[in-house]
Amino acid sequence: MKDAVKRQASTPSSEQVGAFWDAQARSVGAGGDLSQLGTVTRDRTAVAHRDRLERAHLEKLLELHKGSRVLDLGGGAGRISLWLAPRVAEVTLVDLSRELLSIAEQKAAELGIGNLKTACASLLDFKGGAEYDAILIMGVCTHLSEGEVADVSTLCSRLLAPGGKLYLKEPVTTDHAARVDERSDVGVPYRVTFRPREQYPELFAAHFRCTYQRATCAHFFPWFLGGTDGAVAATSGGLVSRAVDVVSPALVKIDPLLQQLEDRVRERPLLAPVLAPVPVLQDFYVFEQSGGKRMTEITSLPASRPAELSVVVIAYNEQECIANVLSELRASLDDGDIAHELVLVDDGSKDSTLQHMRAFASKDRRTKVVPLTPNRGIGGALRAGFDAATGEHITWIPADGQIGPEVVLELFSRRRNAPMTTTVYSKRNDPWYRHVISSTLNNMIKLQTGQVAKSGGTYIFERAAWQRAAPRDDDTMMISTAFRHNLREAGEQIDEIEIEARARVAGHSKVLNPKTIARTVSGLLKLKR
Repeated sequence: MKDAVKRQASTPSSEQVGAFWDAQARSVGAGGDLSQLGTVTRDRTAVAHRDRLERAHLEKLLELHKGSRVLDLGGGAGRISLWLAPRVAEVTLVDLSRELLSIAEQKAAELGIGNLKTACASLLDFKGGAEYDAILIMGVCTHLSEGEVADVSTLCSRLLAPGGKLYLKEPVTTDHAARVDERSDVGVPYRVTFRPREQYPELFAAHFRCTYQRATCAHFFPWFLGGTDGAVAATSGGLVSRAVDVVSPALVKIDPLLQQLEDRVRERPLLAPVLAPVPVLQDFYVFEQSGGKRMTEITSLPASRPAELSVVVIAYNEQECIANVLSELRASLDDGDIAHELVLVDDGSKDSTLQHMRAFASKDRRTKVVPLTPNRGIGGALRAGFDAATGEHITWIPADGQIGPEVVLELFSRRRNAPMTTTVYSKRNDPWYRHVISSTLNNMIKLQTGQVAKSGGTYIFERAAWQRAAPRDDDTMMISTAFRHNLREAGEQIDEIEIEARARVAGHSKVLNPKTIARTVSGLLKLKR
């Protein structure tokens, strides 16, 4: 991708785009690497590294399971479709290049993949005929006009199953100005539009709300390389190229840390010039449906009475108690005449918890179901629930029945007192080792942050507070501590009340295992005074 590109021009027709990719497919050949098809970048090392980065990023975003149906719009030769097919029920690959689809079909046969369907059509002509749990659009809207992108948004809204998500990846500009990359490659004219990165949430806003936006990878390039093109040129060919191939898997693993470091450097005027400017990059977006008659798993209250409270219920293997906990919670909220929504997060349960959630949601339009695969732990489940919530205030409870609806009602009554109100247990019948672990963790938090911590349960907060102070890249048990820490550092008030915990209705603690403890310590070490 060029850093220096021309200003916006007219949009090419579907026939022109199809002719370009047909010619590009013929030039690479069916025996070429899938990552080299569907791109105009010719440096194989750069393309292969970019492919690894994108898959690693997608791996964290996608919420799929064995029964999922996936629609890959404009997926070319199946780079992503063939990667996902073994882990889902069915993938439908749509592209207007017959040459690219033929390569995908040949690769599927070679790999023994029988659940890949293909359709030769443009995004604007594809009719569908099924509902999909996930829709992927990777670098396609850049070929379309703004009106056509709006039409694609309408199409996706029609095809997306309740609770499904739309995943978008597009080249964008960082300086609020649209640009055009125009060239003649493989003997056929080629032109795409790079829109400002903030424009895609606006173009999809009629049917979707954007819940995630992030660059696909770090651009931690020193100033003397001059940007992305300079970095690619510096690593192309010879020993440097081979070295990049060798270290690429390690770079992929540390890329999230590099993104954090890049953010901090670019935010500081004195340090920012050390890094090369990146006027054009690629962004990932995740969209959820914002409303409408098709929303059953993700549904909001009627517009006449928006949700005052979102209650996030997180569950992992809670089939024995989830139905009773949800019924009691809903009855208490209705008795209190609270305009609410329930956000039910299934954290990769291996039992029938998710089926119980969906059965409950099918009878109550104020309920959202957020299925996570694989298991993300308490922090990941809370983040997913908080991101999906639309109420003015948000609280959460575990699905094991330890925090009763009376606590939710008490917190709601205090919602105006402070941006956040937390809880501490006045009495909890835990075994001695749980008290030791809690005490140890609280002392570690105090040493690390300088702030006094207490063993606490749930809390209520303004959704706006989450939007401005949510901890980045922390999906451990420490996400709640990090959230409170960020608010305190910003000088915001946090209130505290005592609550009593009930006995667990069924099941057992999910936090006392080496993996969870290690993740918690890792999250704690990220906090600073």
